Amino acid sequence: MDLSRHKIPNWLTLSFIPLALAFHAVFGQGPAFALSGLLYSFILLFPFFVFRVLAGGDIKLGMAIATFTGWQVFLEALLYGLIIGLPLVLILAWRRVGWQGFKATFSRYGIILGTRRYLAPVENEMAGLKVPYGPALALGAMLAVVLNKYQIFTLVS
Repeated sequence: MDLSRHKIPNWLTLSFIPLALAFHAVFGQGPAFALSGLLYSFILLFPFFVFRVLAGGDIKLGMAIATFTGWQVFLEALLYGLIIGLPLVLILAWRRVGWQGFKATFSRYGIILGTRRYLAPVENEMAGLKVPYGPALALGAMLAVVLNKYQIFTLVS
């Protein structure tokens, strides 16, 4: 849905938070584990929402992931999501604006650095695009969970 409509529905993300709390209360590491993931992810991700780096659906998806995985695996999921998302962002941007859009963005950044005044992105410029980041966050979460589950690789012990 994020790829086609640029929306992640609230019913999808917000329904996972109470499910994760119930799961961890009954089968998992306790509700404190899930709540710490929820709180930590909110504190970490909310500034990205305030500065319009990520949209609200991406933030809620991250909170749902962290409630299930806990804050440590969530950090890995976020890192993997960023690593996966960068090429996806560049590919989607290239498909939408091409070389001219990239050139316009880098030219604008040069002007901003030279004049030290902000210039807003214009239409058909890479920086002005809305890029769905939900799929990258979800793939990053799946990768972090699998790598931790099978103890293949972990960044946080």
